[in-house]
Amino acid sequence: MGPWLLLLSSVAGGLAAATGKAKGNCKCAPTDACWPSDGLWNSLNATTKGHLIKTEPEAISCYPGPKQDAERCEVVDASWTLQSFQSSSPVGLSYPINETCPPINVTAGETPGTCTLGTNPWYAVSASSTSDVATAIKFAKNHNVRLVIKDTGHDILGRSTGYGSLEIWVRSLRTGLTFQPKYKSSCKTSAWTGAAITVGGGYTFNDVYKVAKANNVVVVGGGTPSVGALGGWMQGGGHGPASRQFGLGADQVLEAEVVTADGKVITASPCSNSDVYWAIRGGGPGTYGVVTKTVIKAYPMVNVQVQHVAIAPLSDNTSALLDAIAILWEAYPDLNDAGYAGYGTWSISQPTPLFATFTAGYVHGFYTFDKTVSYAKSTFEPTLQKLLPYNGTSLFISVDYVSYPDYWSFYNTESGVEPPVGTGSALSSRLFSRSAVQDDTAGLRSMLDVIAGTPEQYTSNNFELVSGGANFEKPDDYSALLPAWRISYFNNIVARGWAPDATQAEKDAVQRDISFTKVGAMEKQAPDTGVYMNEGDRLDPNYKQDYYGEHYDRLASIKEKVDPNGVFYCPTCVGSDEWKEDSTGRLCRV
Repeated sequence: MGPWLLLLSSVAGGLAAATGKAKGNCKCAPTDACWPSDGLWNSLNATTKGHLIKTEPEAISCYPGPKQDAERCEVVDASWTLQSFQSSSPVGLSYPINETCPPINVTAGETPGTCTLGTNPWYAVSASSTSDVATAIKFAKNHNVRLVIKDTGHDILGRSTGYGSLEIWVRSLRTGLTFQPKYKSSCKTSAWTGAAITVGGGYTFNDVYKVAKANNVVVVGGGTPSVGALGGWMQGGGHGPASRQFGLGADQVLEAEVVTADGKVITASPCSNSDVYWAIRGGGPGTYGVVTKTVIKAYPMVNVQVQHVAIAPLSDNTSALLDAIAILWEAYPDLNDAGYAGYGTWSISQPTPLFATFTAGYVHGFYTFDKTVSYAKSTFEPTLQKLLPYNGTSLFISVDYVSYPDYWSFYNTESGVEPPVGTGSALSSRLFSRSAVQDDTAGLRSMLDVIAGTPEQYTSNNFELVSGGANFEKPDDYSALLPAWRISYFNNIVARGWAPDATQAEKDAVQRDISFTKVGAMEKQAPDTGVYMNEGDRLDPNYKQDYYGEHYDRLASIKEKVDPNGVFYCPTCVGSDEWKEDSTGRLCRV
């Protein structure tokens, strides 16, 4: 088909779509008369040089029908919890909200039920250029089709899914990774004169880290290397092992290439499209445009001293364990101000050991940059003295230290792991400031009782001492990052899973317990902070305040300016309250 025929087909299809009707003021769904014809989808495929994918459930090979394939089904089932497997599919998700086509383990005697796409996109453009991105945006806008954006699928809020949607899949958009020993910009407002790395598309941090290591620099990125480097991680805030020292991910972006709602490619920087530049750095993904390139800061190499702490109860009574955790939580702000950062987890009951043979306990890996082991020990000494009376009586307590000569040997040993994905759970989080853990220690101890849950709930708490330091040095309006990050030292995630055969009622009960009981207790203890949106509750009724704080109104005005027609939508994102899903999943104006 020649170019003029393609254009004629597109125009004719656009007129046909314009005369078709969606139900109410809604996006066109597959059952609506206005849904694009096969000819229009074929035209989109041709315009994007064959990059349009008609999606299908990844586990469809396990179900009766023309796609059934026993060998493929076995591969799918075995690979389901691997991030590499999920990210290689346009409908692969690390944390599915619901599974409408789960894999089947035939060997274990499982039998297939039903298999549907559910809320997954119906089509996906596997973009390899900004032109592909722009074309997909224009198609969705012209034909009133719901649009979603996906990179690796690391998302717990359902922001990359939507019934009857067209997906822009940026996983294959890779225009290069470039290191600059000294950042050069035409923007005189930029004060950064250090090194920088240009991230040209849907690279993971594993890709970026290879460039940083080769050039002996440090970049702020995810603790999990398979996280996308320019998507929801950065646009939602973004923390990692280096974020206490150098700032959160949102604050690393020096400039960005963005494809807007009208299909234009712009540069966002302090000097150009500064409102979009501010908004994409912490104001949430999938809202102001599709980010296709960033330039991020890179820092001189550091050495790292790591402290490992492991604590476990010596009996079935976990009260002393929670006493010790309260001591540690109260100490986090002082430890952080002294240079400590890191991650850890605790639980009063788990089906498998947390460490050694202990199924209840606390473990953390905290570290300091460019310090000595003696400094790390002396800094922790006051906290250790408070813990020692429990050691050997009610608790087992272990503290040791490891030194690493450079950041990357530390990262590859202490972080950089890929946890299993693809399984359902309920979780949310809360940021904690100094006052939240030091002003009411009795309240803190009571809160820990609540978020610990009961032994049969197998509740997990994961804490992230990743703020403080450089993050407290920036003003609240430096980026669209939730202002609570500027006063909060750490984030705590509380989570519960469910059995593979759990009923919807059982899943709903777990979700209510997390959303209201456990998160309610954390919010009561830390009422003046907020929630890290990338690790928040998709059902949070107060998401505007919890995820965006006092920045929300400014972000909403930018959203209205750059996307007045609502081309971009995702749940809990800025402007999402103007839309709702009807009983069929169709997206409609409120």
